[in-house]
Amino acid sequence: MNPESRTARLLGPPARGRFKRAGVVASLALVTASGVVGPATPADLTPSDRTAAAPDGSDGCRPHRPDDGRWCRGPRGPRGATGPAGPQGPPGQTGATGATGATGPQGETGPVGPTGPCVGIDAAQESADFEIRLALTGGRTYAGIRDQRAGEQQTLLWTDLSARPDYPAGGAAGLPCDVTVNAHNRSETVKRIKFDVITTTGQVWEAACVAFTTTHPATLNCADRTGRPKPWILVARQPTPDALNGGA
Repeated sequence: MNPESRTARLLGPPARGRFKRAGVVASLALVTASGVVGPATPADLTPSDRTAAAPDGSDGCRPHRPDDGRWCRGPRGPRGATGPAGPQGPPGQTGATGATGATGPQGETGPVGPTGPCVGIDAAQESADFEIRLALTGGRTYAGIRDQRAGEQQTLLWTDLSARPDYPAGGAAGLPCDVTVNAHNRSETVKRIKFDVITTTGQVWEAACVAFTTTHPATLNCADRTGRPKPWILVARQPTPDALNGGA
């Protein structure tokens, strides 16, 4: 009979268990004392060691055992879709008004503009029966007469002289720019009156009319004996520089 077997039977089951545990403790003490370290146990592994692959090809971790202190990193999943844009924030406050800049230099003087329309008026009264007006406005010349006799309305009656032939209306003649009246108090029933204009080119033009007091109210007639309107006439000799009882 094997001596070990006889010893085991003599000791019985409880004794054998105690004997085995004592042998294991003695073995561990011997290993510790000799400084020999065997393979690392699971508790001695660092987190990086715990993710090493096991001999069977697995990752060596058990994610369903949170109590053992180990974890597993799975593969990176695909990038998710971009979320919708958030709502626009409220507008910011308006900043303060900046200081006024310095005044810039004065610009050059612009060219002289075209001459505006001329206006003018003149009057004469050489008779107690009527008075005469000559008005220039809007490029047109108007002759007026007002009956001053008792019983008359004493309102001005106008005749457009710019509708007469040869009225200066531009070009070399220029445009009328001022007017004057020449009337003479004569005893005849027909009162001859002359109306003059000076143009923008310095020319002097004249139209002749007569005032009739045989009618009520008095009127102007600027037509000849045949009834045709009398034309404007460029007066003989025009004012010229340095003239002395002369002209052009």
